[in-house]
Amino acid sequence: MNADALAMRTLREIIADMVAEAHVLWTESSGREAVEHCLRDHRKPDLVLIDLLLQGLKGADTCLLIRRKSARIKLLATQTFPMGDSRSIAIRAGAQGLVCKDDDGVIVGALRTVASGGVMPGFPTAEEAHHRAVERLGMADGRLTVKEMEILDLMVDDVASAGICASLGITPGTLRRHLQSIRGKLHAGNNVQAVLTWLKGE
Repeated sequence: MNADALAMRTLREIIADMVAEAHVLWTESSGREAVEHCLRDHRKPDLVLIDLLLQGLKGADTCLLIRRKSARIKLLATQTFPMGDSRSIAIRAGAQGLVCKDDDGVIVGALRTVASGGVMPGFPTAEEAHHRAVERLGMADGRLTVKEMEILDLMVDDVASAGICASLGITPGTLRRHLQSIRGKLHAGNNVQAVLTWLKGE
């Protein structure tokens, strides 16, 4: 997935021409839609190529949301040009590597390395990154339950309370209890702070 439509088409062509064993399931310019594909689609990708400069839900936040839920999906971050702290951002977001988009050979090599379970130097494996991302949620008072994480994901997408209840099949009273638990576990004073903490992993 990539922030620029032309670059996205180019990457698809590179993958089709140079990585015969790969198959592109989908492309997205929206971080939220990419998270939905990774976490809710019947066919989940083995590897996601993510542009750190995505609009809306930023690339690093997209990586982190996927990584918190999945220890299996491998993440390869990309960027158009070198940025000073982009490597550390990609590592904190749970990626297995970072490449600039100006060298087809480097991209192909990184795709093959990460797809086969390897990592670029200094990057964690998908499983290691998943454990770190979950631990970073600061669960001193207990880790978030799956239901609580689903609620936060829906809140990130600006789904109203009624929509959350309908989507998860819970009552408004149950939702209030979950939100109280979430705020306590994330040490958040209100729901907005809880969502920001969930996005940033702080």
